[in-house]
Amino acid sequence: MAVVDTPELARGYTAVSNTQFDAGLFLLQRLKVVPGHHVLDVGCGPGNISAHIAAIVGEDGTVVGIDPSRERIGLALELVKAAPNLSFHVGRAEDLSRFPSASFDVVFVNSTFHWVRDQPAALAEFARVLKAGGRVGISGGSGDFVAAHERIKEDVLAREPYRNYPDVGGPRFVKRAHLEGLLQIAGFSERDIVINTIIKSAKDGDAMIEWLDTSSSGATYGGIPVDLRPKAREEMKQEWAKITTEEGIQMPMELLFTSYAPPLPWEPLRQIRWLYGFVVGVDGKQRADN
Repeated sequence: MAVVDTPELARGYTAVSNTQFDAGLFLLQRLKVVPGHHVLDVGCGPGNISAHIAAIVGEDGTVVGIDPSRERIGLALELVKAAPNLSFHVGRAEDLSRFPSASFDVVFVNSTFHWVRDQPAALAEFARVLKAGGRVGISGGSGDFVAAHERIKEDVLAREPYRNYPDVGGPRFVKRAHLEGLLQIAGFSERDIVINTIIKSAKDGDAMIEWLDTSSSGATYGGIPVDLRPKAREEMKQEWAKITTEEGIQMPMELLFTSYAPPLPWEPLRQIRWLYGFVVGVDGKQRADN
């Protein structure tokens, strides 16, 4: 069963996405976004942080947000009237073909990369649409750290009858070493990675599950049918109750914050590859025609 967003989940995300918003503010500081910049916000959701960026870049800059959820883009479009330098489109990180090459100063990817199915393709697209001297910034959960919400989800969905359904649409938290490799393949030579440990607070299991549901567009339950989800939710609540104190739930999380200088511009890069093929040869042996 495919994960399908709903208007209720989209609206709910705006109310509970303070963790993602704060991560985005930290990432913006690292990217040094300034007035006049043209920014692509990948995975913009309902557009709350896109609007914040639009205020930073001012009337000489622009912010374009894309998100695969029509429901969230529908909410984001309501912000455009108050910010003429802001626009939104339904779209995915892996396919930025609506944008010309070298069209953005900053590609901003906040709390999104772990939802991208084809991460190498997305990085290649980020490189293509960046101007020379531009920067890409990515933030998201670290695959080197298993937070309580991932452990509880894995435990519950491994039980009967949920184990009979494949986990689809869940996050793919990338490990630092793997991300380094992906960036190397994409050609990003200069990169800066910071790991921050934060505490996600919630008053109880219901509040935590609401945050997970709205943040994941309903992927909290993997691929289990809709009629089984209330039962799974109750079992998850029981697990959350085990780690709830008088202060509620205090869940440590590790976030990767990454910012990169762009690779070589695409045309010179093609020329370098052509020259390498001419001098070395396609079989890897140096030519001796002189």
